[in-house]
Amino acid sequence: MSNTRRTTDAGKFRQERFASSSEFERGLMANLVAKRCALIEAPADRELIWFLQYLSHQPGGIKQVAADLVSKYPQCVATPAMLKIGFKPGQIYTASQVKAVREETGGNFLLRGEVEMDDLGLDSLLDKPGENAARAKADAQYHPSSYAAADFVNRCQQAAADNLERHLKDLCLDPAMPIADGSPWYFPALVSTLREYRAGWIAARKPAAVTSIGEQICSALDYASETGKMVLIDGAPRTGKTFCAKAWCDQRPGAARYVQVPATNDDYSFFRDIALSLGVSINLNSKANELRSRVEETLRAGRIMLVMDEAHYLWPQRFFGRSTPCRVNWLMTALVNYGVPVALITTPQFFRSQKEIESRSCWTSEQFTGRLGHVAQLPSVLTKADLESVARALVPTGGEQTIVRLVAYAEASAKYLAGIETVVSRATYLAKKEGRDVVQSSDVRRAILESVIPSDTALAAALQATQKQPRRRAVNVPAADPEAPLQASFSRAERPLQAPDLLPNRADRRSGVEQLVH
Repeated sequence: MSNTRRTTDAGKFRQERFASSSEFERGLMANLVAKRCALIEAPADRELIWFLQYLSHQPGGIKQVAADLVSKYPQCVATPAMLKIGFKPGQIYTASQVKAVREETGGNFLLRGEVEMDDLGLDSLLDKPGENAARAKADAQYHPSSYAAADFVNRCQQAAADNLERHLKDLCLDPAMPIADGSPWYFPALVSTLREYRAGWIAARKPAAVTSIGEQICSALDYASETGKMVLIDGAPRTGKTFCAKAWCDQRPGAARYVQVPATNDDYSFFRDIALSLGVSINLNSKANELRSRVEETLRAGRIMLVMDEAHYLWPQRFFGRSTPCRVNWLMTALVNYGVPVALITTPQFFRSQKEIESRSCWTSEQFTGRLGHVAQLPSVLTKADLESVARALVPTGGEQTIVRLVAYAEASAKYLAGIETVVSRATYLAKKEGRDVVQSSDVRRAILESVIPSDTALAAALQATQKQPRRRAVNVPAADPEAPLQASFSRAERPLQAPDLLPNRADRRSGVEQLVH
Protein backbone atom coordinates (compact mmCIF):
# COMPACT_ATOMS: atom_id res chain seq x y z
CA MET A 1 0.00 0.00 0.00
CA SER A 2 1.37 3.39 -0.92
CA ASN A 3 1.92 6.02 1.78
CA THR A 4 -0.70 8.76 1.35
CA ARG A 5 0.71 10.88 4.19
CA ARG A 6 3.65 12.16 2.17
CA THR A 7 4.15 13.82 -1.16
CA THR A 8 7.08 14.78 -3.34
CA ASP A 9 8.24 18.34 -3.88
CA ALA A 10 6.98 18.26 -7.44
CA GLY A 11 3.41 19.02 -8.34
CA LYS A 12 0.81 21.50 -7.15
CA PHE A 13 1.63 23.58 -4.08
CA ARG A 14 -0.49 22.64 -1.05
CA GLN A 15 -0.13 24.45 2.26
CA GLU A 16 -1.60 21.66 4.40
CA ARG A 17 1.27 19.29 3.58
CA PHE A 18 3.33 21.14 6.20
CA ALA A 19 0.69 20.80 8.94
CA SER A 20 2.29 17.69 10.43
CA SER A 21 5.80 19.18 10.58
CA SER A 22 7.58 18.65 13.89
CA GLU A 23 8.18 22.41 14.15
CA PHE A 24 4.45 22.88 14.77
CA GLU A 25 4.25 20.39 17.61
CA ARG A 26 2.95 21.83 20.87
CA GLY A 27 4.13 20.92 24.33
CA LEU A 28 3.38 17.83 26.40
CA MET A 29 -0.31 16.91 26.43
CA ALA A 30 -1.84 17.59 29.83
CA ASN A 31 -4.28 14.68 29.64
CA LEU A 32 -1.34 12.28 29.22
CA VAL A 33 0.78 13.94 31.90
CA ALA A 34 -2.22 13.71 34.23
CA LYS A 35 -2.17 9.91 33.89
CA ARG A 36 1.42 9.96 35.06
CA CYS A 37 0.64 12.33 37.96
CA ALA A 38 -2.32 10.19 39.05
CA LEU A 39 0.21 7.53 40.11
CA ILE A 40 2.40 9.97 42.05
CA GLU A 41 1.55 10.42 45.72
CA ALA A 42 4.10 13.05 46.76
CA PRO A 43 2.72 16.57 46.00
CA ALA A 44 6.23 17.94 45.44
CA ASP A 45 6.86 15.34 42.74
CA ARG A 46 3.55 16.05 41.02
CA GLU A 47 4.25 19.76 41.03
CA LEU A 48 7.66 19.17 39.49
CA ILE A 49 6.12 17.16 36.64
CA TRP A 50 3.40 19.77 36.05
CA PHE A 51 6.06 22.49 36.11
CA LEU A 52 7.91 20.78 33.26
CA GLN A 53 4.64 20.29 31.38
CA TYR A 54 3.89 24.01 31.76
CA LEU A 55 7.34 24.97 30.45
CA SER A 56 6.88 22.63 27.50
CA HIS A 57 4.18 25.02 26.23
CA GLN A 58 6.36 28.11 26.66
CA PRO A 59 8.69 29.47 23.94
CA GLY A 60 11.50 26.99 23.38
CA GLY A 61 9.68 24.17 25.17
CA ILE A 62 11.51 21.31 26.86
CA LYS A 63 14.45 21.82 24.51
CA GLN A 64 15.02 25.22 26.09
CA VAL A 65 14.74 23.72 29.58
CA ALA A 66 17.44 21.16 28.72
CA ALA A 67 19.70 23.89 27.37
CA ASP A 68 19.15 26.02 30.48
CA LEU A 69 20.03 23.13 32.79
CA VAL A 70 23.29 22.44 30.97
CA SER A 71 24.31 26.10 30.83
CA LYS A 72 23.29 27.04 34.39
CA TYR A 73 24.51 23.90 36.13
CA PRO A 74 27.63 22.73 34.26
CA GLN A 75 29.02 21.34 37.53
CA CYS A 76 26.20 18.77 37.53
CA VAL A 77 26.81 17.45 34.00
CA ALA A 78 29.18 14.62 34.93
CA THR A 79 29.11 10.96 35.89
CA PRO A 80 28.96 9.89 39.56
CA ALA A 81 32.65 8.97 39.47
CA MET A 82 33.55 12.36 38.00
CA LEU A 83 31.59 14.13 40.73
CA LYS A 84 33.57 12.15 43.32
CA ILE A 85 36.98 12.63 41.68
CA GLY A 86 36.39 16.18 40.45
CA PHE A 87 36.89 17.68 37.00
CA LYS A 88 38.58 21.03 37.40
CA PRO A 89 40.07 22.77 34.34
CA GLY A 90 43.46 21.23 33.57
CA GLN A 91 42.87 18.18 35.79
CA ILE A 92 44.37 14.88 34.58
CA TYR A 93 42.81 11.52 35.34
CA THR A 94 45.13 8.63 36.21
CA ALA A 95 44.71 5.20 34.70
CA SER A 96 42.60 3.94 37.61
CA GLN A 97 40.41 7.04 37.49
CA VAL A 98 39.97 6.67 33.73
CA LYS A 99 38.80 3.09 34.19
CA ALA A 100 36.24 4.14 36.81
CA VAL A 101 34.82 6.96 34.70
CA ARG A 102 34.79 5.26 31.31
CA GLU A 103 32.60 2.45 32.66
CA GLU A 104 29.90 5.06 33.21
CA THR A 105 30.36 7.02 29.99
CA GLY A 106 30.43 4.05 27.63
CA GLY A 107 33.33 5.61 25.71
CA ASN A 108 36.51 3.89 24.59
CA PHE A 109 39.28 5.96 26.22
CA LEU A 110 41.78 3.11 25.78
CA LEU A 111 44.86 3.15 28.00
CA ARG A 112 48.40 2.03 27.10
CA GLY A 113 48.50 -1.66 26.31
CA GLU A 114 44.70 -2.05 26.05
CA VAL A 115 43.06 -3.52 22.95
CA GLU A 116 39.42 -3.39 21.91
CA MET A 117 37.79 -6.83 21.96
CA ASP A 118 36.18 -6.04 18.61
CA ASP A 119 39.62 -5.75 17.06
CA LEU A 120 40.54 -9.21 18.32
CA GLY A 121 37.27 -10.67 17.07
CA LEU A 122 38.00 -9.63 13.48
CA ASP A 123 40.67 -12.31 13.17
CA SER A 124 38.13 -14.97 12.27
CA LEU A 125 36.99 -12.90 9.28
CA LEU A 126 40.43 -12.32 7.86
CA ASP A 127 42.32 -14.56 5.45
CA LYS A 128 45.37 -14.35 7.72
CA PRO A 129 44.21 -14.97 11.30
CA GLY A 130 46.25 -13.19 13.93
CA GLU A 131 47.41 -10.25 11.83
CA ASN A 132 44.66 -7.90 13.05
CA ALA A 133 45.22 -8.81 16.68
CA ALA A 134 48.95 -8.33 16.33
CA ARG A 135 48.47 -4.93 14.70
CA ALA A 136 46.02 -3.89 17.45
CA LYS A 137 48.43 -4.94 20.18
CA ALA A 138 51.22 -3.01 18.52
CA ASP A 139 49.07 0.12 18.28
CA ALA A 140 48.02 -0.27 21.92
CA GLN A 141 51.54 0.66 23.02
CA TYR A 142 50.93 4.18 21.77
CA HIS A 143 47.67 4.74 23.72
CA PRO A 144 47.94 7.35 26.50
CA SER A 145 48.44 6.30 30.09
CA SER A 146 46.12 9.11 31.31
CA TYR A 147 43.41 11.43 30.02
CA ALA A 148 42.41 15.01 30.64
CA ALA A 149 39.21 15.44 32.65
CA ALA A 150 38.04 17.79 29.89
CA ASP A 151 37.74 14.80 27.53
CA PHE A 152 35.12 13.23 29.78
CA VAL A 153 33.40 16.58 30.38
CA ASN A 154 32.99 16.97 26.62
CA ARG A 155 31.60 13.46 26.44
CA CYS A 156 28.97 14.25 29.10
CA GLN A 157 28.11 17.61 27.53
CA GLN A 158 27.54 15.98 24.15
CA ALA A 159 25.36 13.28 25.69
CA ALA A 160 23.27 15.95 27.43
CA ALA A 161 22.86 17.91 24.21
CA ASP A 162 21.71 14.78 22.39
CA ASN A 163 19.55 13.07 25.01
CA LEU A 164 18.50 15.35 27.91
CA GLU A 165 15.43 16.76 26.15
CA ARG A 166 14.07 13.26 25.53
CA HIS A 167 14.88 12.19 29.09
CA LEU A 168 12.87 15.13 30.51
CA LYS A 169 9.89 14.22 28.33
CA ASP A 170 10.09 10.60 29.47
CA LEU A 171 10.21 11.79 33.07
CA CYS A 172 6.85 13.53 32.56
CA LEU A 173 5.17 10.60 30.84
CA ASP A 174 6.80 7.28 31.77
CA PRO A 175 5.14 5.82 34.92
CA ALA A 176 8.06 3.41 35.38
CA MET A 177 10.67 6.18 35.68
CA PRO A 178 11.39 7.10 39.32
CA ILE A 179 11.37 10.79 40.24
CA ALA A 180 14.70 10.61 42.03
CA ASP A 181 18.37 11.25 41.41
CA GLY A 182 20.48 8.58 39.78
CA SER A 183 19.82 8.96 36.08
CA PRO A 184 20.77 9.74 33.40
CA TRP A 185 24.44 8.73 33.70
CA TYR A 186 25.64 12.13 32.46
CA PHE A 187 23.35 14.08 34.87
CA PRO A 188 22.87 11.90 37.98
CA ALA A 189 21.57 14.77 40.16
CA LEU A 190 18.94 15.78 37.59
CA VAL A 191 15.85 15.73 39.84
CA SER A 192 17.56 17.74 42.59
CA THR A 193 18.78 20.20 39.99
CA LEU A 194 15.28 20.47 38.54
CA ARG A 195 13.91 21.39 41.96
CA GLU A 196 16.56 24.09 42.31
CA TYR A 197 15.83 25.31 38.78
CA ARG A 198 12.12 25.51 39.57
CA ALA A 199 12.75 27.48 42.77
CA GLY A 200 14.89 29.98 40.86
CA TRP A 201 12.31 30.26 38.09
CA ILE A 202 9.56 31.05 40.61
CA ALA A 203 11.74 33.55 42.49
CA ALA A 204 12.19 35.51 39.26
CA ARG A 205 8.42 35.96 38.80
CA LYS A 206 6.54 39.09 39.82
CA PRO A 207 5.21 39.04 43.39
CA ALA A 208 1.53 38.16 43.64
CA ALA A 209 0.63 40.21 46.73
CA VAL A 210 1.59 43.86 46.23
CA THR A 211 -1.46 45.43 47.88
CA SER A 212 -3.66 44.61 50.86
CA ILE A 213 -6.33 43.42 48.42
CA GLY A 214 -3.74 41.20 46.79
CA GLU A 215 -2.96 39.62 50.15
CA GLN A 216 -6.62 38.74 50.62
CA ILE A 217 -6.77 37.23 47.14
CA CYS A 218 -3.64 35.13 47.73
CA SER A 219 -5.00 33.96 51.08
CA ALA A 220 -8.23 32.75 49.45
CA LEU A 221 -6.34 31.04 46.62
CA ASP A 222 -4.01 29.33 49.10
CA TYR A 223 -7.02 28.04 51.01
CA ALA A 224 -8.58 26.56 47.87
CA SER A 225 -5.30 24.95 46.81
CA GLU A 226 -4.64 23.33 50.19
CA THR A 227 -8.18 22.16 50.94
CA GLY A 228 -9.56 21.33 47.49
CA LYS A 229 -12.56 23.60 48.05
CA MET A 230 -14.23 26.09 45.72
CA VAL A 231 -13.72 29.74 46.66
CA LEU A 232 -15.28 32.88 45.23
CA ILE A 233 -13.37 36.17 45.23
CA ASP A 234 -15.61 39.17 44.63
CA GLY A 235 -14.32 42.69 44.16
CA ALA A 236 -14.83 45.92 42.28
CA PRO A 237 -13.27 46.32 38.81
CA ARG A 238 -9.82 47.89 38.37
CA THR A 239 -8.50 46.91 41.80
CA GLY A 240 -5.84 44.44 40.62
CA LYS A 241 -7.69 41.12 40.92
CA THR A 242 -6.58 39.82 37.52
CA PHE A 243 -2.96 40.87 38.01
CA CYS A 244 -2.80 39.16 41.39
CA ALA A 245 -4.51 35.96 40.20
CA LYS A 246 -2.15 35.66 37.21
CA ALA A 247 0.91 36.31 39.36
CA TRP A 248 -0.24 33.76 41.95
CA CYS A 249 -0.69 31.09 39.26
CA ASP A 250 2.59 32.07 37.61
CA GLN A 251 4.38 31.31 40.86
CA ARG A 252 2.67 27.91 41.08
CA PRO A 253 2.90 26.43 37.58
CA GLY A 254 2.97 22.96 39.09
CA ALA A 255 -0.19 23.43 41.15
CA ALA A 256 -2.62 25.77 39.37
CA ARG A 257 -3.68 27.07 35.96
CA TYR A 258 -5.25 30.44 35.13
CA VAL A 259 -8.04 30.83 32.58
CA GLN A 260 -10.34 33.68 31.59
CA VAL A 261 -13.92 32.53 31.07
CA PRO A 262 -14.98 33.53 27.54
CA ALA A 263 -17.96 35.84 27.14
CA THR A 264 -19.81 33.35 24.96
CA ASN A 265 -22.70 30.97 25.33
CA ASP A 266 -21.34 27.89 23.57
CA ASP A 267 -19.63 24.91 25.18
CA TYR A 268 -16.84 24.61 22.63
CA SER A 269 -15.20 27.99 23.33
CA PHE A 270 -15.57 27.44 27.08
CA PHE A 271 -13.82 24.05 27.15
CA ARG A 272 -11.33 25.10 24.47
CA ASP A 273 -10.03 27.97 26.62
CA ILE A 274 -9.71 25.68 29.64
CA ALA A 275 -7.95 23.08 27.48
CA LEU A 276 -5.52 25.71 26.22
CA SER A 277 -4.66 26.84 29.73
CA LEU A 278 -4.01 23.24 30.77
CA GLY A 279 -2.20 22.16 27.63
CA VAL A 280 -4.79 19.55 26.64
CA SER A 281 -4.55 18.30 23.07
CA ILE A 282 -6.81 20.20 20.67
CA ASN A 283 -7.31 19.86 16.95
CA LEU A 284 -9.58 21.51 14.41
CA ASN A 285 -11.98 18.57 14.49
CA SER A 286 -12.33 18.45 18.29
CA LYS A 287 -15.91 18.47 19.54
CA ALA A 288 -17.06 20.15 22.73
CA ASN A 289 -17.84 16.85 24.43
CA GLU A 290 -14.37 15.52 23.56
CA LEU A 291 -12.68 18.58 25.04
CA ARG A 292 -14.88 18.35 28.13
CA SER A 293 -13.86 14.73 28.69
CA ARG A 294 -10.16 15.53 28.33
CA VAL A 295 -10.42 18.54 30.64
CA GLU A 296 -12.25 16.52 33.30
CA GLU A 297 -9.72 13.69 33.07
CA THR A 298 -6.80 16.11 33.37
CA LEU A 299 -8.15 18.05 36.35
CA ARG A 300 -9.34 15.01 38.29
CA ALA A 301 -6.35 12.74 37.71
CA GLY A 302 -3.71 15.44 37.75
CA ARG A 303 -4.98 17.06 40.95
CA ILE A 304 -4.31 20.56 39.68
CA MET A 305 -6.22 23.73 40.61
CA LEU A 306 -8.27 25.84 38.18
CA VAL A 307 -8.40 29.63 38.69
CA MET A 308 -11.23 31.13 36.61
CA ASP A 309 -11.19 34.89 36.04
CA GLU A 310 -14.19 36.84 34.69
CA ALA A 311 -16.32 34.19 36.38
CA HIS A 312 -19.54 36.18 35.88
CA TYR A 313 -19.44 34.79 32.32
CA LEU A 314 -20.16 31.36 33.77
CA TRP A 315 -23.81 32.39 33.75
CA PRO A 316 -25.67 32.18 30.42
CA GLN A 317 -25.12 35.24 28.25
CA ARG A 318 -28.31 34.58 26.30
CA PHE A 319 -31.06 33.26 28.48
CA PHE A 320 -34.07 31.22 27.43
CA GLY A 321 -37.03 30.52 29.64
CA ARG A 322 -36.23 26.96 30.64
CA SER A 323 -32.43 27.21 30.40
CA THR A 324 -30.13 26.23 33.25
CA PRO A 325 -26.60 27.52 33.98
CA CYS A 326 -24.74 24.61 32.37
CA ARG A 327 -21.26 25.96 33.11
CA VAL A 328 -21.99 26.40 36.81
CA ASN A 329 -23.61 22.97 36.99
CA TRP A 330 -20.56 21.46 35.29
CA LEU A 331 -18.22 23.05 37.83
CA MET A 332 -20.20 21.58 40.70
CA THR A 333 -20.74 18.08 39.38
CA ALA A 334 -17.59 17.45 37.32
CA LEU A 335 -14.95 19.24 39.40
CA VAL A 336 -15.94 20.26 42.92
CA ASN A 337 -17.65 16.93 43.64
CA TYR A 338 -14.35 15.21 42.77
CA GLY A 339 -12.23 17.40 45.01
CA VAL A 340 -10.75 19.58 42.27
CA PRO A 341 -9.88 22.98 43.78
CA VAL A 342 -11.58 25.85 41.91
CA ALA A 343 -11.31 29.61 42.42
CA LEU A 344 -13.75 32.05 40.86
CA ILE A 345 -12.56 35.66 40.38
CA THR A 346 -15.46 37.97 39.69
CA THR A 347 -17.23 41.30 40.21
CA PRO A 348 -20.63 42.07 41.80
CA GLN A 349 -22.08 41.34 38.35
CA PHE A 350 -21.79 37.65 39.29
CA PHE A 351 -24.48 37.85 41.97
CA ARG A 352 -26.78 40.00 39.85
CA SER A 353 -26.65 37.38 37.10
CA GLN A 354 -27.24 34.62 39.61
CA LYS A 355 -30.40 36.31 40.93
CA GLU A 356 -31.62 36.91 37.39
CA ILE A 357 -31.23 33.22 36.50
CA GLU A 358 -33.07 32.15 39.65
CA SER A 359 -35.93 34.55 39.02
CA ARG A 360 -36.44 33.41 35.43
CA SER A 361 -35.96 29.64 35.68
CA CYS A 362 -36.53 26.67 37.92
CA TRP A 363 -32.85 26.59 38.88
CA THR A 364 -32.03 27.29 42.52
CA SER A 365 -28.68 28.20 44.03
CA GLU A 366 -28.70 26.11 47.22
CA GLN A 367 -26.38 23.44 45.85
CA PHE A 368 -24.01 26.02 44.40
CA THR A 369 -23.75 28.12 47.55
CA GLY A 370 -23.42 24.94 49.60
CA ARG A 371 -20.29 24.01 47.67
CA LEU A 372 -18.61 27.36 48.22
CA GLY A 373 -15.91 26.77 50.78
CA HIS A 374 -15.08 30.44 51.17
CA VAL A 375 -16.25 33.80 49.82
CA ALA A 376 -13.75 36.68 49.91
CA GLN A 377 -15.44 40.07 49.71
CA LEU A 378 -12.78 42.58 48.71
CA PRO A 379 -12.81 46.30 49.55
CA SER A 380 -13.69 48.57 46.65
CA VAL A 381 -10.98 51.16 47.30
CA LEU A 382 -7.23 50.82 47.55
CA THR A 383 -5.28 52.78 50.10
CA LYS A 384 -2.67 55.31 49.04
CA ALA A 385 0.01 52.96 50.35
CA ASP A 386 -1.37 50.23 48.05
CA LEU A 387 -1.18 52.52 45.03
CA GLU A 388 2.38 53.44 45.93
CA SER A 389 3.30 49.76 46.21
CA VAL A 390 1.88 49.06 42.75
CA ALA A 391 3.71 52.05 41.28
CA ARG A 392 7.01 50.94 42.79
CA ALA A 393 6.49 47.38 41.55
CA LEU A 394 5.91 48.61 37.98
CA VAL A 395 8.71 51.24 38.07
CA PRO A 396 11.31 49.91 40.51
CA THR A 397 13.84 52.47 39.26
CA GLY A 398 11.46 55.42 39.66
CA GLY A 399 12.17 58.09 42.25
CA GLU A 400 9.77 59.55 44.78
CA GLN A 401 8.55 62.17 42.33
CA THR A 402 7.64 59.46 39.83
CA ILE A 403 5.66 57.54 42.45
CA VAL A 404 3.79 60.69 43.54
CA ARG A 405 2.81 61.48 39.95
CA LEU A 406 1.56 57.95 39.27
CA VAL A 407 -0.49 57.82 42.48
CA ALA A 408 -2.00 61.26 41.80
CA TYR A 409 -3.05 60.20 38.33
CA ALA A 410 -4.53 56.91 39.56
CA GLU A 411 -6.59 58.65 42.24
CA ALA A 412 -7.98 61.11 39.68
CA SER A 413 -8.46 58.75 36.75
CA ALA A 414 -11.54 56.68 36.07
CA LYS A 415 -9.12 53.86 35.20
CA TYR A 416 -7.98 53.86 38.83
CA LEU A 417 -5.33 51.15 39.37
CA ALA A 418 -5.18 50.35 35.66
CA GLY A 419 -4.23 53.99 35.09
CA ILE A 420 -0.80 53.36 36.63
CA GLU A 421 -0.11 50.53 34.23
CA THR A 422 -1.29 52.69 31.31
CA VAL A 423 1.10 55.51 32.22
CA VAL A 424 4.03 53.16 32.85
CA SER A 425 3.46 51.37 29.54
CA ARG A 426 3.49 54.68 27.67
CA ALA A 427 6.51 55.96 29.61
CA THR A 428 8.42 52.76 28.85
CA TYR A 429 7.64 53.21 25.18
CA LEU A 430 8.90 56.81 25.24
CA ALA A 431 12.11 55.74 26.99
CA LYS A 432 12.80 53.02 24.42
CA LYS A 433 12.21 55.50 21.60
CA GLU A 434 15.11 57.49 23.05
CA GLY A 435 17.31 54.41 23.40
CA ARG A 436 16.94 53.97 27.18
CA ASP A 437 15.91 50.88 29.15
CA VAL A 438 15.26 52.75 32.40
CA VAL A 439 12.12 54.87 32.81
CA GLN A 440 12.81 58.34 34.18
CA SER A 441 10.55 60.81 35.96
CA SER A 442 10.46 62.96 32.83
CA ASP A 443 9.11 59.99 30.84
CA VAL A 444 6.23 59.57 33.28
CA ARG A 445 5.45 63.30 33.12
CA ARG A 446 5.44 63.27 29.31
CA ALA A 447 3.30 60.13 29.23
CA ILE A 448 0.67 61.72 31.47
CA LEU A 449 0.56 65.17 29.83
CA GLU A 450 1.16 64.34 26.18
CA SER A 451 -0.58 61.00 25.76
CA VAL A 452 -2.61 59.52 28.58
CA ILE A 453 -4.61 62.59 29.61
CA PRO A 454 -5.40 63.62 25.99
CA SER A 455 -6.43 60.01 25.32
CA ASP A 456 -8.72 59.97 28.35
CA THR A 457 -10.20 63.32 27.36
CA ALA A 458 -10.83 62.18 23.79
CA LEU A 459 -12.54 59.03 25.06
CA ALA A 460 -14.75 61.06 27.40
CA ALA A 461 -15.67 63.42 24.58
CA ALA A 462 -16.54 60.53 22.30
CA LEU A 463 -18.72 58.91 24.95
CA GLN A 464 -20.44 62.19 25.67
CA ALA A 465 -21.09 62.73 21.96
CA THR A 466 -22.97 59.44 21.77
CA GLN A 467 -25.59 60.68 24.22
CA LYS A 468 -28.86 61.66 22.60
CA GLN A 469 -28.93 65.41 22.07
CA PRO A 470 -32.05 67.54 21.27
CA ARG A 471 -32.32 68.56 17.66
CA ARG A 472 -31.32 72.15 17.01
CA ARG A 473 -31.68 74.52 14.11
CA ALA A 474 -28.56 75.02 12.05
CA VAL A 475 -26.84 78.35 12.59
CA ASN A 476 -24.01 80.10 10.86
CA VAL A 477 -20.81 79.71 12.83
CA PRO A 478 -17.95 82.12 12.04
CA ALA A 479 -14.73 80.45 10.98
CA ALA A 480 -12.06 80.15 13.66
CA ASP A 481 -8.98 82.30 13.45
CA PRO A 482 -6.22 79.94 12.22
CA GLU A 483 -3.59 82.12 13.89
CA ALA A 484 -5.18 81.80 17.33
CA PRO A 485 -3.32 79.44 19.70
CA LEU A 486 -5.02 76.08 20.08
CA GLN A 487 -4.80 76.13 23.87
CA ALA A 488 -6.59 79.47 24.00
CA SER A 489 -9.76 77.87 22.63
CA PHE A 490 -10.22 75.94 25.87
CA SER A 491 -11.21 77.35 29.20
CA ARG A 492 -9.47 75.95 32.28
CA ALA A 493 -12.53 73.86 33.08
CA GLU A 494 -12.32 72.21 29.64
CA ARG A 495 -8.64 71.28 29.74
CA PRO A 496 -7.39 67.70 30.32
CA LEU A 497 -8.22 66.20 33.70
CA GLN A 498 -10.91 68.83 34.18
CA ALA A 499 -13.64 67.27 32.04
CA PRO A 500 -16.41 66.32 34.51
CA ASP A 501 -17.71 63.51 32.28
CA LEU A 502 -14.29 61.87 32.20
CA LEU A 503 -13.65 61.53 35.91
CA PRO A 504 -16.87 61.87 37.90
CA ASN A 505 -16.76 62.45 41.66
CA ARG A 506 -13.02 63.08 41.72
CA ALA A 507 -12.90 66.81 40.97
CA ASP A 508 -11.20 67.55 44.30
CA ARG A 509 -8.30 65.27 43.28
CA ARG A 510 -8.01 66.33 39.67
CA SER A 511 -7.12 69.89 40.50
CA GLY A 512 -3.86 68.81 42.07
CA VAL A 513 -2.76 66.32 39.41
CA GLU A 514 -1.54 68.84 36.86
CA GLN A 515 0.33 70.72 39.57
CA LEU A 516 2.07 67.51 40.69
CA VAL A 517 2.92 66.57 37.12
CA HIS A 518 4.33 69.99 36.32
